[in-house]
Amino acid sequence: MELVDGKVPKILIVDDTDMNVTVLKRCVEKMGYKALTASSAKAAVDQFYVEMPQMVLLDIVMPEVDGYQLCDVLKGFHETKEIPIIFISSNNTIEDRRKAYESGGIDFIGKPFHYDDMELIINKHMRIYAKQKRIEADKKRMNKIISEQAKAFAEEQKRLLTVISRLGEGEELFGGADHQENVAENARLIAEALNFTEKYSNKISEAFVEAVRAAAAIHDLGKISVPREIIKKKGELTEAERRIVNTHPVMGYEIIKEVYNNFENNLMMKIAVEVIRSHHENYDGSGYPDGLKGEEIPLPARIVRIADTFDSMLKDRCYRPAYAREEVLRVMESERGSKYDPYILDVFFKIEKQMKV
Repeated sequence: MELVDGKVPKILIVDDTDMNVTVLKRCVEKMGYKALTASSAKAAVDQFYVEMPQMVLLDIVMPEVDGYQLCDVLKGFHETKEIPIIFISSNNTIEDRRKAYESGGIDFIGKPFHYDDMELIINKHMRIYAKQKRIEADKKRMNKIISEQAKAFAEEQKRLLTVISRLGEGEELFGGADHQENVAENARLIAEALNFTEKYSNKISEAFVEAVRAAAAIHDLGKISVPREIIKKKGELTEAERRIVNTHPVMGYEIIKEVYNNFENNLMMKIAVEVIRSHHENYDGSGYPDGLKGEEIPLPARIVRIADTFDSMLKDRCYRPAYAREEVLRVMESERGSKYDPYILDVFFKIEKQMKV
C-alpha cells in the first residue's frame, strides 16, 4: 500500500446497494486503506466536506444522479479534479466503459470482479496519485525557495540603491537627503494612484511601485561625475557648465549598467536605469539626453519627472530661493504636455495634498 502525504489513504466507495458497499469496504480495508462509504451522489458530495478521500470507487447506476454525472461534477472542482475515480459496475459494455472514461474516470472494474485484479488496479493508481502529490509538494517547496531567494535578492538590490542614494546626503549632490526621500515617497504615491485609474488599472504591481520608489531616490546618481564647484555654484551656470551638468543622466546610467550589465531581465535595475537616464526628458521631446517624446519616455521616468520637479521647486537652492507651493503648482500646470505627461499630472494634482514636503 502506498502512503499519501505520509498517511494511510482513504478510498470513498459510492454505491446504492448495501451488499456491494459491504463487500467493497472489506476489500479496501484488507488492502490496508481506510474505507469511506456513500449510498448516493449527494451523500458522496457531503462526504467530501467531512473527509477528503484520495480515491473514489464509483458505481454507475444510482438514483437521481448516476455515476457518470457525479464523476463529471467532481472533475469540475479544483479541490477534487485530481482525485482518481475508478468505476466499478456490472454495466460492463464497451459503451459503458467509453462513457466512464469520457466523464473523467481513470479506470474501470467490471462486476463480478476478482479481488487480486482489483487490488492491482487500485494500488497502481494510488501509487501514481501519491507520486503526483509528491511532485506537487516538491514543486511548491521549490517555488517557495525560489520566491524567498528572489525576495532576498530584491531586498539586497534595494539596500544597494539606498546606500548609493546616501552618497549625496548632506550635500547638494543629489539635492540633499530630504529631497531624495521626498522624491522617492512622492513617486511611490503617484505610482500607486495610477493603478486606480482607467488607463493603468491593475497594470501596476507592488514590485513596480517599490522599484519606482527605490529608483527615484537615486535619480541624480550621475551627478557624482559633475564637479562639486559646479553643483554648488551660486547663480546661473555658463553654457559650458550646463552641458556638463546635463551629462549626469547618461553618467548615472553608465554606472548602473557597469554594475548590472543584464539589467533588462531585472525589474528593479531596469526601472532604475530608466529613471536615471530619462528623468529629464520632456513630454514634447525637448528634453535630454535622448529627446524622447510622449510615451517613448519610460513610465517610471515620467512619474519621477513630476515628483522631482515638485519637490525641487519647493526647496531653496544655492542659485535661487524656494517657490511658494501655489506658484509651483501654477508653473507645473503651465508646462502640461510640454514637460509633463498630462495624464500623470492630472493624477498628481488629485493627490497633491498627500505629497511629502
